[in-house]
Amino acid sequence: MAKENEEVEGRKKGGIKWLIILPLILIIAIGGGVGGTILTSKFMSNEKTETAKQSSNTAKISDKQVIVPVKKFLVNLANDGSGTDKYARVSLSLLVANDDNSKNVKKNTAVIRDSVINVLRQKKAGDILNSADSIPNLKNELKDSINRAYGQQIVQEVFVTDLVVQ
Repeated sequence: MAKENEEVEGRKKGGIKWLIILPLILIIAIGGGVGGTILTSKFMSNEKTETAKQSSNTAKISDKQVIVPVKKFLVNLANDGSGTDKYARVSLSLLVANDDNSKNVKKNTAVIRDSVINVLRQKKAGDILNSADSIPNLKNELKDSINRAYGQQIVQEVFVTDLVVQ
């Protein structure tokens, strides 16, 4: 009977130790996780603001220039011989010199849409996706086509804001 009492007391002492140690371990682990998250987010936010400052310093857009968003285009692409029809969904924004040109672009969206659709319909999926130069070349082609349709240099830059080829 004495041995049983000693064993019960030993178990109680061991159980009490675990009741103290386990919450301490959990508190330390949670505190470390929270502290680590705070430290890394602080360092990451500093890097992001520095990167944002650098990118804003290198932007080519002046105060007078205006970016005009254009509605999405859904265009059948030229047949590439695979036997399946390919489509492109493209969203564009156009950089123009000033507010007057912006109003002109918004007023004559049919001219822009026609120019963009005519250029894209001649492209195959591979022409758009296969090389690193394909998107910059496409942007220049779109800009030239739009300016030709207007008869003047109205669009200074074309930005592709969304592109899906299927």
